[in-house]
Amino acid sequence: MNIIFKSAIISVMLLCFAAITLNGCKSTDIASRYTSKYINSNTNKVIAQVPEAYELGYIILALTDYSQRDTNLIDTHSQYYHDVIRYFNNYKNHRAVVLLNQEISRNFKYFHSFRDGLYAFQLSHNRLSLKSDYRIDLNKFNFKRFAPLMRDFASKSNFVKFYNDHQSFYTQLTNYQQQQLTIEAAQKMVEKDYTMSFNSYKIVLSPLMNGYPGTLAINSRRFTECLIFTQTINK
Repeated sequence: MNIIFKSAIISVMLLCFAAITLNGCKSTDIASRYTSKYINSNTNKVIAQVPEAYELGYIILALTDYSQRDTNLIDTHSQYYHDVIRYFNNYKNHRAVVLLNQEISRNFKYFHSFRDGLYAFQLSHNRLSLKSDYRIDLNKFNFKRFAPLMRDFASKSNFVKFYNDHQSFYTQLTNYQQQQLTIEAAQKMVEKDYTMSFNSYKIVLSPLMNGYPGTLAINSRRFTECLIFTQTINK
């Protein structure tokens, strides 16, 4: 799968950050419980990722009726999107899809809490759990109800196979971003939202993401981290 990066969104965002307005962080969506090991391995680093649980959430989002109405939400023009629909279309009536559609249709603010909170999860052998360094106690999205459905969706659809089959594509995306990134460039991207600098920056990607970029600050007494949710344009 070839990737076409549009400079107005990727390169210009990285090098001339003013091209895109990032919505400022809501630190209540994810809180920290950083270990010394995490702090030591992430200090002064900028890392681009297509996290497994995050991509699972975006695939469920792409199957909702709401995403068909709001064309800013999902990039429906890429080959990757067509791969997603072809593989997962039989699960568009799964309870995870239905619940997510209900929640964001009721109040779109829940989308941001959903998107942000996804980053706190990890998926291993179809087992969904919170990462050890994060908690989501104050997140407004109903993950207590949604997470078991998300896990069931992953199991029944064999999401892991799809994710593994596209691993080389995700690596292309993250490698491209990694080549552009420095700690100074990341600071420049978010300086309109924050006067502080962060110890670590994570560029969180989904090939399905079309709009609504944002950032999320996660603070502790010993370590500060900023998540940058942004889109890649690919075909």
